[in-house]
Amino acid sequence: MNTEAVIKLEVRTLLQEYGVVVDMQEFYKLFYYLDRRFRGYERLDPVMKDPFVEDISCDGYEMPLFVYHSEYTDIKTNVEFDREELDDFVVRLAQRSGRSISIGEPIANAMLPDGSRSELALGEEVTPHGSAFTIRKYSEEPMTPVALIDNGTYSLDHMAYLWLAIENNKSLIFAGGTASGKTTSMNAVSMFIPPRSKVLTIEDTQEIRLHHENWLSAVTRENVGEGSSVDMYDLLRSALRHRPEYIIVGEVRGKEAMTLFQAMNTGHTTYSTMHADSIQTVINRLENDPINVPRAMIQSLDILSIQRISHIGGERVRRTRNVSEIIGIDQRSGDLDYQSVFSWEPGEDAFRNSIAQSHVLQSIQDEHGWSRIRLRQELRNRMRVLRYAQEKQITDYQTFTAMINEYYTDPDAVIDRIEGDLDPDVQTAT
Repeated sequence: MNTEAVIKLEVRTLLQEYGVVVDMQEFYKLFYYLDRRFRGYERLDPVMKDPFVEDISCDGYEMPLFVYHSEYTDIKTNVEFDREELDDFVVRLAQRSGRSISIGEPIANAMLPDGSRSELALGEEVTPHGSAFTIRKYSEEPMTPVALIDNGTYSLDHMAYLWLAIENNKSLIFAGGTASGKTTSMNAVSMFIPPRSKVLTIEDTQEIRLHHENWLSAVTRENVGEGSSVDMYDLLRSALRHRPEYIIVGEVRGKEAMTLFQAMNTGHTTYSTMHADSIQTVINRLENDPINVPRAMIQSLDILSIQRISHIGGERVRRTRNVSEIIGIDQRSGDLDYQSVFSWEPGEDAFRNSIAQSHVLQSIQDEHGWSRIRLRQELRNRMRVLRYAQEKQITDYQTFTAMINEYYTDPDAVIDRIEGDLDPDVQTAT
């Protein structure tokens, strides 16, 4: 018997025990309040179930709850918690996540049962206005590359370039500010990883979702009671013994970055995210405390993608500001040399590309022994597949990944089918 059935049975039992007669509408009203109390998020439950709400924040006692809505941005709600209610709610959020929080340890980072991330603070020790929480909601359906193209985060040729780079084991870092879509983009382009490659993901809280057969997911663990903590550095060192071909790290911000770049230097393909708003900021963060990766090792990184939140016509949008390739160390200045292959023009809301001079594409061409014509054909084929997915509205990540895997198995058959199925106008555009 599942939890829902148990709660319904208990409601019926209690009503019979107290001799209370209610109609079906009243019964389900009682069930709703009990269900959201024991299985849901109490007064927060309706907000948690709103698919357009991305973030929920409570800043203290008797202060209005704020949400971030994907269409209307920041919204002040009429939900408030008093002192006792909020303290109790924060403690229960921690307990439901398998974490502990107390006045002695008033801060906790937790992953809720539905996969959402929460940052919790109890009492007035570190948050003078009282207990507080921020919940970053979890999306069960990760965005696909097609969705990112439709949203304008990337262009079609942009995504075809990333597909070819990922397929050919080029390492990437996605950087940007908070909520700029770094993890979303990394998760989406990871769908281009060849189907039988061994993939290992490392995260503080599980956000990466792959429809991939050979995938090992690892999550950090805090020291609670007995046992020791397991941090990103521990997981990354262990990961190398699993002999993965692709390593995806949720975010690098400390000593684990050195191990990540050592993995790059020994032939592993790695992807990660960082908080930084420009190429130079990424490089500065990597080279200085607390990360301290030697400049010579940073050369093993192939591509840096910088994302940002911007406003166009009063609408909040996510755009890839710049995609650059690390060329190496300039022999004269000793600085890292890099070149931009895609850049976003805010005034036109359009992307400019210079992939004709791409160092990454040239290396792929040389590795395969392709001619320049063959390289362009490979890029065009991937653009055809992506455009077809747009035309057919293939935005489900499992269906999209299945299509990519089919292309890896028999690309000619997929291209032939696409050309026979696409509208004439779309074929002309391709």
